[in-house]
Amino acid sequence: MLLLALACCCGCPAYYGLPIWSQYPAHAALPAQVSDLSLRQDGTSTQTARQLEMEVRKAHLLAEDTFAGVYTNPDGKQVTVFGGTGFRLDPESAADEEIARLAQQYQLGSAETVDTGVRGRHQRCAVGRADGDAVVVCTSVDHGSIATAVFTRLSLQDSAGLLDELRGRIVSPDRN
Repeated sequence: MLLLALACCCGCPAYYGLPIWSQYPAHAALPAQVSDLSLRQDGTSTQTARQLEMEVRKAHLLAEDTFAGVYTNPDGKQVTVFGGTGFRLDPESAADEEIARLAQQYQLGSAETVDTGVRGRHQRCAVGRADGDAVVVCTSVDHGSIATAVFTRLSLQDSAGLLDELRGRIVSPDRN
């Protein structure tokens, strides 16, 4: 009975609390380079990033910080990434809501769930269109942040993997 009591009193809170503790709080910073992608600093890209940050702030009122940037590579691949930090009690619902929020803007088809391999982190990707071009929109949400990206010239699976890499370089948990 003692073992059962310990498991219930200590094990359950630890199991459910560990993802929250390891993912929140977090901070975000855009690196100049990720893989073969370079952060663009030209006027158009900066204006796009500012607009996206305002949209993120409007859509996620409790966001503690927001970020946005446009990355390109020499082959013409473009990745627009945006998101924010802040506590989310239900990241799975937040991932579904983010895809729904962007569905009309990017003419998204049905979203696919992507296994992140991280407890408490949920990712969704969908194929759509932007300015007449095919795009993939992926979002990844955990208890401390949301990161969304619009990809050109990539498959859904490659986009999901690249979002995971971008997220790993942009979002960092704050551990004092």
